[in-house]
Amino acid sequence: MTKLNLLDKIIVEIEYAIDTIHDKAVSEQSNKFIKNKNDLTLEDKSKSERLMRVNHMGEVCAQGLYRGQAYLSKDEKNKIQLYKMCQEEREHLKICRTRLDELKGRGSLLNGVWYASSFLLGAVAGISGEKYGAGFIEETEKQVSKHLDDSMEMLPKNDFRSRDILKYIKDDEEKHEKTAKQMGSKELPDNYKKVMADLSNIMKDISYYL
Repeated sequence: MTKLNLLDKIIVEIEYAIDTIHDKAVSEQSNKFIKNKNDLTLEDKSKSERLMRVNHMGEVCAQGLYRGQAYLSKDEKNKIQLYKMCQEEREHLKICRTRLDELKGRGSLLNGVWYASSFLLGAVAGISGEKYGAGFIEETEKQVSKHLDDSMEMLPKNDFRSRDILKYIKDDEEKHEKTAKQMGSKELPDNYKKVMADLSNIMKDISYYL
């Protein structure tokens, strides 16, 4: 395998970021999710679209977080695991994108900003190495799982399809949380957790409308 120099690595990450932000590939798994028995009202459809946009944004952020952490991680085993998890999260991105298309919705206009911010946050975790690297993954997955529960609760009652999609994604996120523990995660300090939660809430609030 050809070893990439610094410039090559930067170009690879830029290309990956662009592909992530503009990825409109249809998920092959979409057919396995429940279909709604009745059409959604315009009000319910609008609410589902906004909530799915927020979740799509979350998957864009997940890509940035894991790529940023892997980029600066010095532990080769952890780096490989991070890239593997990133690919699994990529399917979540496609599933959310597909559902957004079904709802005639769009992704957040600020997905580029969200990706870049998440990449930088992931890079900080990568630099921390063994001290908090895996703990960062575990806390991320915990917060994502809570957010997915909130989203499923907020969805219109008759949007069974979107709820089924989010349940599937949550099951995967819980697997990643277990993987982080196997990687030797150490619990993050409370102030780290609060910063992550506050940033996440800001992104969610903005993406709900933009």
